[in-house]
Amino acid sequence: MTAATAPDPLPAPSNVPDIAHRPDYRDRVRSRYTTAAGQRIEKARAAAAELGQTDPVPWEDIRAAYSRPERTPWESYKSAAKEATQYALTVALTIGMVGIFLVALVMGNMKQQAADEARKTAPAGTTPVVKEITTSKEEARIVAVCGIFLILVFVKSAHGRVSTRRKLLAEGYLRDGEQVVTEALDALPALAELASAPVGRKRAEALTDVHAKISALMTAVTASTETAAGITGYAGDRPRLKEHGQKVRRAFADRLGGLVEDREGTARQLASMVLTVAGRHAQASYGTLLDAGDLPAEPGPELADLRGVRKLLGGAAVAALVVLAVAMFSGADLAASVGLSLGVFVVAAFIGAVFTGRLHEVARAFSLFNRDGGGPAGGAV
Repeated sequence: MTAATAPDPLPAPSNVPDIAHRPDYRDRVRSRYTTAAGQRIEKARAAAAELGQTDPVPWEDIRAAYSRPERTPWESYKSAAKEATQYALTVALTIGMVGIFLVALVMGNMKQQAADEARKTAPAGTTPVVKEITTSKEEARIVAVCGIFLILVFVKSAHGRVSTRRKLLAEGYLRDGEQVVTEALDALPALAELASAPVGRKRAEALTDVHAKISALMTAVTASTETAAGITGYAGDRPRLKEHGQKVRRAFADRLGGLVEDREGTARQLASMVLTVAGRHAQASYGTLLDAGDLPAEPGPELADLRGVRKLLGGAAVAALVVLAVAMFSGADLAASVGLSLGVFVVAAFIGAVFTGRLHEVARAFSLFNRDGGGPAGGAV
């Protein structure tokens, strides 16, 4: 017997269209991200050539830094939701504490006016009877209105944060510790424009743009080295890495001062430093962003990190709002409840700063608001 042969496969019907893969929303965002990143790299390469930079630059490593690892939709959602929630909570709590303070002032002023009016109209030799301005129901209504307002502020802030993050992603801005590369690449075209800018308003505008771009790079370097470039559970010497970032920042600050004396030569030197920082950061050489010979001997004064202070004050605000809610629902007076909550906020902030070692950072953060003159604060916000 001979084995039965398999029948030939039937040809596909000619009237059935091919099913093409349609990119989903995440694929479209990633495509725009990749395109924008590629355009930024090519623009930076052209600016580097215009500035006469002949040293080898690891452009492929820089391009690879823009290739983020794959994320599932759920992981992307959690990452965006966490950042948006923290930002929105901070905004809502800040506005809420200011609003509560203003309401307390208004209520106290109204009660004082009622007491003064009662004393004026009371017959001589009698005790004036002060009419209550609000009842417990009216106070509860005020708290409910304030709560609804804070919820709306929270939702609006969270939506704005997500929209901003999505826009930056489509424009090719790196995240997760690699912002240094993006800021460095953005600074190169500004330096090239300054080097060739004619005398007049155009040169002044180019000088302002270079200061803004280099300042953004300096802030990104400071943030990256302070957080070990986003390395989870970093077990190395954090103070040494942080000191290196401060030295890099000071090296850029010292070099920026030369732009008003030797514009073209300083622009080329800054371009060389920018390319070195971008390449080494892309290669994860976070502790050697610049050579030792290009760094100052001292890191300079430590900068106030307002991000840590913001988290600390946010926790104190949560404690204050909880105390306010408990006091209000217990039937306490609104003015007394607000005073108690403000006291809890101050005490909680002080205790938290002491136990977390951020008391000096809180003091430096508040000192920024007392500076005279229009100079930059220089804090890593």
